[in-house]
Amino acid sequence: MKLYHGSNTQIKEVNLERCLPYRDFGKGFYVTSVREHAEQRAKNKSNSDNSEFVVTTFDFDEAALTNGTLSVKSFDAPSVEWVEFVMRNRNSDIPQPAHTYDIVEGPVANDKMYVQFSLYEHGFISMEEALRRITYREATHQLAFCTAAAVGLLKPEKSGAEVMIEFTVSDLVQCLMKDSKDLSIARAMGIVYSSKTYQTLTNEAMGLYRESSAYVYELLKRELRQKGFGVQL
Repeated sequence: MKLYHGSNTQIKEVNLERCLPYRDFGKGFYVTSVREHAEQRAKNKSNSDNSEFVVTTFDFDEAALTNGTLSVKSFDAPSVEWVEFVMRNRNSDIPQPAHTYDIVEGPVANDKMYVQFSLYEHGFISMEEALRRITYREATHQLAFCTAAAVGLLKPEKSGAEVMIEFTVSDLVQCLMKDSKDLSIARAMGIVYSSKTYQTLTNEAMGLYRESSAYVYELLKRELRQKGFGVQL
């Protein structure tokens, strides 16, 4: 399944140490299955600090939610248990983390939760009314990845540029091996990865990845000749 994270920067690697505590499901990396919600989150973030908004897409095998490999807590809809769980995680007066789940999945709570739940506890409104007031009118969905084991299952979707770079690098390695018959794949890869041509190719701002593999290979051969590499080209 596709999961989305809205922010002001592209996420290349998830770092749990940078995640904030006291959120709905505790400290963790939050994503959603609804792209529009991630886009709105990103826009809100960008408006607050005048930055651009970015939505990072992740691939995730949803079988991990049910196959027992991880400890998962799921809330299908707002409930008393959900309210109490969120309030524990948002409470800075109790030891955190307030749970030991790898992943927590469920609705997003709005900022009226404390007031409305207090009204319920004092008998001014029913639980049904409290839940209605703290639930977004539009259905929401979020997943908190709270442990390294969980985060390790999130695979950032590669950009078009990254895919093109990978194809070009593969072509460069194959061309080297074809032009130098005694060259092993490990040696060919080492030559490519250590070259200045590779550094330029992987710098997306330079735009070299947009050129054909044949064009980039000519640049690589020119560089190798200039450096006097012991490879017959």
